[in-house]
Amino acid sequence: MSNKVKVVTCLSTALRPRSRIRSPSSISTVPKWNNHNQANLTIYDPNLPGCSKWFSSINPSSTISQRSFFTPNTQSQNRLHTVTNQSSYDDGHNIEEENSSRKHHVKTPHLPLPPSLPYSPNSYPFKRHLEILSLSLYSTPDESWSVYTALHSSLGQYIPDETFKSLISHQADHAEQRRAWHRVKALLRLAKKCRMSLGEIDSETLIKVLRLGFRRYRALPEDGGKKEEDYRLIRILWSTLEEKLGVAQIPHEVKRGWLGLQHVRLQIFKKTNNMNQMIGIEETALDMVRKGAASELGFYMGQILISSSGSTKEGLEQSLRNLIWCIAQGVDIKQVHLLKTIRKLGNIWSDQGEDGLEKLNEKIPLMMNSLNVEAVSNTSRILYQALGTATRRARSRVQKALLLVEENKITIGEMISRGISISISAQTDTIVKLKAAIRLLELAIQNKDNSCEALISAITIALYNAKKTATTASEIDKLIIQYARLIHESQITVQLPSQSIMSLLRLILSSLPSPEAYILSRKIYQYARSASPPFIWSRKNSALWQKLFRYSLSTSDPQLHFASRLYTDLMADGIPIRRTDALMLIRAIGSKSSPSRAILLERHIKDYLWSSYGSKSPLILALTQGLSKGGIKDTDLALNLAARISEGKPLQSSVIELVIGQLSKSTRKGDRLKIFHLLRNQLTDDKHTAIKNYNTVLSYLINSSKRNSISDDVEESQSQHQGQLSHSEGLAYAIYLYREMIDKGIKPNGRTISTMIRSLIDSGYLDSALSVFKACTKQSHLHPDNSFLIKSNSVGRLMVNLAMNNRFKQAYEVESDWRKVSTTRNQRSWDKGVIGARLLVDIKSGKQVDVQEVMLKAGWEGKKGFLNFLETLKPPSPPPQTIEEKIEDIVNQPTTEDKHFSRSERVQTSFWDSETKAIQERKAIEGRKEGIDSCMSSNLGLL
Repeated sequence: MSNKVKVVTCLSTALRPRSRIRSPSSISTVPKWNNHNQANLTIYDPNLPGCSKWFSSINPSSTISQRSFFTPNTQSQNRLHTVTNQSSYDDGHNIEEENSSRKHHVKTPHLPLPPSLPYSPNSYPFKRHLEILSLSLYSTPDESWSVYTALHSSLGQYIPDETFKSLISHQADHAEQRRAWHRVKALLRLAKKCRMSLGEIDSETLIKVLRLGFRRYRALPEDGGKKEEDYRLIRILWSTLEEKLGVAQIPHEVKRGWLGLQHVRLQIFKKTNNMNQMIGIEETALDMVRKGAASELGFYMGQILISSSGSTKEGLEQSLRNLIWCIAQGVDIKQVHLLKTIRKLGNIWSDQGEDGLEKLNEKIPLMMNSLNVEAVSNTSRILYQALGTATRRARSRVQKALLLVEENKITIGEMISRGISISISAQTDTIVKLKAAIRLLELAIQNKDNSCEALISAITIALYNAKKTATTASEIDKLIIQYARLIHESQITVQLPSQSIMSLLRLILSSLPSPEAYILSRKIYQYARSASPPFIWSRKNSALWQKLFRYSLSTSDPQLHFASRLYTDLMADGIPIRRTDALMLIRAIGSKSSPSRAILLERHIKDYLWSSYGSKSPLILALTQGLSKGGIKDTDLALNLAARISEGKPLQSSVIELVIGQLSKSTRKGDRLKIFHLLRNQLTDDKHTAIKNYNTVLSYLINSSKRNSISDDVEESQSQHQGQLSHSEGLAYAIYLYREMIDKGIKPNGRTISTMIRSLIDSGYLDSALSVFKACTKQSHLHPDNSFLIKSNSVGRLMVNLAMNNRFKQAYEVESDWRKVSTTRNQRSWDKGVIGARLLVDIKSGKQVDVQEVMLKAGWEGKKGFLNFLETLKPPSPPPQTIEEKIEDIVNQPTTEDKHFSRSERVQTSFWDSETKAIQERKAIEGRKEGIDSCMSSNLGLL
C-alpha cells in the first residue's frame, strides 16, 4: 500500500462524526471584524503561549477524568452552528450538501477532530487540524470541505497559502458543478478579505476555476442578480490569467469558453438594446484578434460580431466591416456568418426600394479599400464567394423559376412542379412566393392538354394558411381575388373536382367583406352547389353562410334574390334559420323597391309566420322599418300589412313612430286622418315615445302649412286643391292635438310649446303667442323643477314679429325672460336664434350695431338672405355730396354764368332728399313681410 493510500486510510479514522460538523457554507463567509466581535472574541497573538501550555499547567488528574481534550464542546459547537447558519451563503445549498455528505459518512471509533474553538494559531489543536486538512486534500472534495468547515471562522485566515490554494483546486474538482462553484466562491471571498492576490494562485488552478465558472454562468437564469455577480468574478479571474500567461498562451478551450460567455451576455443585452454593453463585448473580441490569440476561434468570433453592432443598416455595415478585418487578420470566419450579415443588409436595402445585391457589390470594394485589403487576396476571394452564394440563394425557387420562364427554358410539367414547390414553401416571403405560384398557374392554364388540379390545390391551401397567419391580410385578400378571378375567367371551374371547388369557395368567402370577393363568391357558389357531391351547409360552416348572407343584404344595392337563395339552401340542408336572419331579409326586401318585392315579401312573411318564432311584434317592426324607407306610399303599405298581421291588436310605439315620421309628410287628407287615428289609439305607457310622436306630427303640420300671404278665399281653394293646409287650418289641428295630449295625461315639453307658439305667430295671433310665452316663463319661475325651456328658434321668431310691429320693449323683455329661465335651470341652451333676433331688434329700433363684431364675438353666422334683410332695416345713408361742397354752394353768390340754373336743379344737390327717402321706405315696407319668413328659415334654428 502506498504512502498516500495509508494516509487516506488514517484520515478516515480521524474524521469526526458528520453530526458534529457544521454546514459548509456557514464557514465560507468569514464574519467582519467589528468592535462588537472584538469585544466578545479575542484573537490570540501567535507569540504568546498556546492553550496547550495553559492546559499543561493544570493538574491532569483533576481534568482528564472530567473532560478529554478531544471531547466535543457541545455548547460552543451549538452556538457557532447557530451563528453560522444566520450568515450562510445559500441555505438550500447547505441543506442539500449536508444531506449529500451524510451519505458518505462512516462512523469510526477513533478520535474526532478538535472542537471548533477559537484556538491560538500556534496551538496544538489548530496545527493538528491543519495536518488533517492537508491530508484530506488527497481524499474526496466533500471530505476536505468537511475538515475545512470544522475550523472556527476566525481561524480561516491562518491557513497556509499552499494548503489554501490546494483546497481551492480540490473543490473545483467536485463532480457537482453547482456545489463546486459555491465553495470556490466562498474560498475566493476569504482570500479577498485576507488581502490575498489572485496572482498568487497558480495558472492551472485559475484555468480550472475559469472552466467551472463558464459552465455555471451559462446555467444561471437571465433575470437573476447572481449572474452579474458571477461575471465580475470570472472577469477578474480572466484578467489575472491573462496577466500571468498572456492571451496567446491561454489554452484554446478556455478562450473558447470566454468567447462563449461573451456571446451569452450579448444575447441578454440585445433583448434590452443596451448598445454600450454590446460595443464593449465587441471590443473584447476584437482585442483578442489584435493580440493574435483568435486562431481557430472564427465561429465564436463570427457569432459575436454579426450582432454586436445592432440590426440597423449602420450596425450591419459595421458588423460586415469587422468580419472583413478579422478575415484579413487570419481569423477563420465561417461563411454562415458572412451570409447572415449580407442577407440582412440586402433585405434592408430591398425594403428601401433598392437592389440589395447590387448595393452590396458596390459597398464591399469600398470597405476593402478602407481596410487596406487588396483586391486580389484570400480575403477578397472569401467575400465574393459568400456574395455569390447569397445571390444564388436569393433567387432560388421564385426568381429562378421566373428567370426560366422569361428565357423560355421550362416545360409545362416543370411549371406545375415548381409552382407546387413554391406554394408549399410559402411560410416565409409569403407574398412574393404566392405571386410567383399564381403567375406559373396562369402560364400553365394556357395549355389545355395538361391538368393543373394539383397546382390549384397547392395554391389554395397556401393562400388559406397565409390568410390565417399573415399580418398583412389586405395583401393576401388581393392575391385571393386575383387567383379566384383567374380560375373563373379561364373557364376551368367546371372541370375541377368537387373538393377543389369547395376549397375555392371557402377561400373566397374568407376575403369578405369585399365587393370583388362577393361577386366571385356568387359566381363560384353556383358551381359548388351543382358539383357532385354538392357543397352542403352545416353547423360547422354556418359562419361562412352568415358572412355571405349578411354581406349580400348590406351592400348599397342588396341582392335580394341571391340572399333568398341562400336562405332556401340553408333550410334545404336541414339547418334552421335564425330569427334575426329572417327579420333581416324581410327588412331588406321592404327597403328595396323592385317588381319582385311583393312575391318575396309574401314568401318570407308566410315562412316567418309558419315557423315557431313566437311573437309577431318583431316581424311587424322589421316590415315597417323596411317599407318606411321607401316614402309615404310604402309606409301606407307597411301600415296596412301591420294591421293585418297584428289582427286588430294595438301596434308597438316604435312602429307607430316610424309610420308617423313618414305619413306626417303627406298632404293627403286620408293620411292625415290615419295619423290622428294612430295617435289616438297608441299606448301611453311609454310617455317619452308618445310625446315624441305628437311633437313629430305637430312639427310637420306647422311646417307644411302655406304662408298666409294671399287672401283667405284664394288660399282655401288652393289648399283644398293641393291638399295643403293654411296657417289657420294648421293652428286648428295643432290645438286639437294639444287638447288630446292633455286629455290623455301626456305632459307637453319644450318642443311642444315652441311649436304652438310658432303656429300662433304664423296665424297672426301675436298677442296669444306672447301670452303663452309669459305663462311658460312664469311657470318656470314658480316651479323650476316642473318647467321646460322654449326653443331659441321660437323665441327669436316671437322677438322678430314684435320688433316688426314696433313693440321693441316687449321684444327685449322676451329675451330677458328667456335667458333668466335658461340660467335658472342650469342647462346648456342654444341661443343662436335669440342672437339673430336681437340683432334685428337693435337695428330696427335705430341702434348702431356692428354685425361682423357680433358674429365674431358670439360665434353666430347668419345666412346671406338674412344679412341682406338686416341691411334694408338700417336708415338710408346721405347722398355722396360732401359737406364742404354744400357750404360752398350756400356761401358763394351765384355768378352771371350760374344764373341760368333753375331752382329745382339746386334742390337736387341738397343733403337730404325727402323724395328719395320716401321711396326707400316704401320698398322696405313692401318686402318686410316676405323678409321675415325668409330670415326665420336661416341659421336662427338650433344647431
